[in-house]
Amino acid sequence: MPCITIPLDPLGPIIEIGISLPGGFPQANPAPPIQWIKAIADTGCTHTSIHHSVAAKLGLKVLSKGIANTANGPAAANIYHGDMFLRPQIGGKPFEWRYADRQLLELAQNHPKYDALLGMDILSDGLFSVNGALNCATFCW
Repeated sequence: MPCITIPLDPLGPIIEIGISLPGGFPQANPAPPIQWIKAIADTGCTHTSIHHSVAAKLGLKVLSKGIANTANGPAAANIYHGDMFLRPQIGGKPFEWRYADRQLLELAQNHPKYDALLGMDILSDGLFSVNGALNCATFCW
């Protein structure tokens, strides 16, 4: 079972995730490049969300429109199609764990410390725990 330890920031647990064009099955050769970005692991977020600048940089296609529930109320948002990656250490080496063909909701607001929210669509696949005494969170799946 892969696990990732995530340091706690005053904003919350900030983790590095990867986003790419969908690679398809079997893995496209060569694989689409992965853009690694900072995300907050957010148990209050139902779907992983990325800022539109990330989607634009990668050329992700818009699948449809959806509604994002924000602090300011519901807002219309694009739903992008792409692959998402986590990078646990396996055998002491980083391994790119791929979540293929994801629907990624548009993140409504830009923030200087992160470009995404890692939502329950991913976090519910495993065990997410926060240890305040050690100032970190752990996600195992």
